[in-house]
Amino acid sequence: MAKRAGFLVSGQTVVERAIRKQKISMVIIANDASENTKKDFEDLIRERITIVNQFSSTEISQAIGQTRKILGISDPGITKQIKELLKEVTL
Repeated sequence: MAKRAGFLVSGQTVVERAIRKQKISMVIIANDASENTKKDFEDLIRERITIVNQFSSTEISQAIGQTRKILGISDPGITKQIKELLKEVTL
């Protein structure tokens, strides 16, 4: 949904640039990404950005149709919807 609407950026470099420009409200990092990658993004991300790390790179890649370990969501409304869905799934 976010990809079709143009609110999804993917790939480490692209997501990093978008974070620096303060255009990201959620980052999804694969739980099997390297520890260095996870630390780099955690150091870069401010409190206003939600981090989700409960999906594998395979699950992320299947969801968007591209091989990726890092996704960024730029729309706060979609971020809110994803948070609500994740709460329902983890109950």
